Amino acid sequence: MNRLSNIISSMSYRDLKAIEKDLYEGNIGTHIKTRLQEFEKNFPSNVCVTCGNTHKESPRYILVFGPDDFKKKATFCGLDCLNFFVKKLEAQQKEVVGNE
Repeated sequence: MNRLSNIISSMSYRDLKAIEKDLYEGNIGTHIKTRLQEFEKNFPSNVCVTCGNTHKESPRYILVFGPDDFKKKATFCGLDCLNFFVKKLEAQQKEVVGNE
């Protein structure tokens, strides 16, 4: 958010009004979703995120996680890789909660 804030601070009045109009009309949200879909299309979803093995067929296990407005997708070749990934997520969550 800091980068976006810096960009907005450096914009002219005319540019800010144009962006405000696009924001209220929903154009910005549509553009962001389209751009994210382009990135996701190019991201290799046939690679196990834990061990890096390439899935010969479609991935055996898929985990979708994250907040509603920023979902992430991870694919796994087997249950052992999925379990390892989930345990690492749990450890990170405990670490974050412990530091608060």
